[in-house]
Amino acid sequence: MIKKITAWYKKIIAIGIHDEFSAIQNKHTRLVNIYMLIALHTSIFFYIGDLIFIQKPLSSHIISYISQFYLISVLICNKKGFFGFAKMLWILYLFIFINLSTVMVNPGIYTEYYFLLIPGISLSIYQKKTLPIIFTLVSIVCFFIPYYYLDIYPKDHPNRMNGVVIIILFYCIYAIVNYFKKLNIRNEKKLELAYKELKESKKTELALLQLKSLRSQMNPHFIFNSLNSIQDLILQQNTDSSYDYVVLFSQLVRNTLNYSNKNFIAIDKELEFLEIYLQLEKLRFEDDFTYRIQHTNTEGLLVPSLIVQPFIENALIHGLLHKTGKKRLTIDFTFTDDLLCKVTDNGIGRKEAKKIQDRQGGRHESFALEAIQQRLEILKEQYGTAVGYQVFDLYDNGYATGTKVEIRMPFQKKY
Repeated sequence: MIKKITAWYKKIIAIGIHDEFSAIQNKHTRLVNIYMLIALHTSIFFYIGDLIFIQKPLSSHIISYISQFYLISVLICNKKGFFGFAKMLWILYLFIFINLSTVMVNPGIYTEYYFLLIPGISLSIYQKKTLPIIFTLVSIVCFFIPYYYLDIYPKDHPNRMNGVVIIILFYCIYAIVNYFKKLNIRNEKKLELAYKELKESKKTELALLQLKSLRSQMNPHFIFNSLNSIQDLILQQNTDSSYDYVVLFSQLVRNTLNYSNKNFIAIDKELEFLEIYLQLEKLRFEDDFTYRIQHTNTEGLLVPSLIVQPFIENALIHGLLHKTGKKRLTIDFTFTDDLLCKVTDNGIGRKEAKKIQDRQGGRHESFALEAIQQRLEILKEQYGTAVGYQVFDLYDNGYATGTKVEIRMPFQKKY
């Protein structure tokens, strides 16, 4: 039963609350709903008290009925999205209720002091100060009506307060509530900023974990391909090449394991890694294969570790492996406003490579390239820069002459 009542109250307090509205708007709406609940309970409480103890007839409670209907209409306005009108109705209700209590219902027993509530309530539901200041000034005027206009209190009344003291009292209440409102806004901004930083931190942490996971998956894939190349050389009984390959392979594996745990490495290290990798591949392709690595204006840059090698592997396996004659590969790093790496081969082209792959049943699917695509997407989200790659088919007089891949990657500077 208690849970049902609690859930019912929560629904009333949440009337007019929507995620698309600002946090401040929802906060003000929620406060108005809470004020309505308090006022409704107060009205019902006094209504029941009059029925039980004073035993007034039902017909004498017209004002109570109107009051309850009025308060419910404020909730309806919030539900319909008329938030400004709902707030104005609530403040107007306070003025009417307090004035009626002061002048008609309970005159002469200091009910005018309820006007001191209006500055604080109006400040709590309005963001700007214009209307709260107006309501405070009107409250001061309404406060003095019983004293100076209706003569409810005689001039020689012992508790008649000085007008200056009353104005100071209104000002103090306004100033105190306004101070805590500002303090609350500052704390909310700090909390919002801290939450945003925490969210970004978690997002960055998740991205780093994803990158680490992708790199850890690429390592065995790369090592497996290299071991296959060694196996091919041994089967060909190419002992010298096999020995050279094993030496280079051990160095490459050591570098792979070292760099895979790092987000960024010096571009010199990346170039050295690619050089060793291409030396290994040259042993496999022999003299038909030539390559060139060049870089422009890249001194002092840090690049994402091991991000270019899968594109080179893709060019070798799909573009150059099935080409007859001279096989050429160029890797060109250029830094202007961003870092661009171009991998260009003179292979058979993507269309012909696709035909061969289809004939072979699609046996070689570039896992590493797929993983790199995921890494680039994560890096793009993380650094918000132009990150990604594009593939261009090269033609000469309608004949495929190779493929070019342009990779845009994030970078850092050593100094």
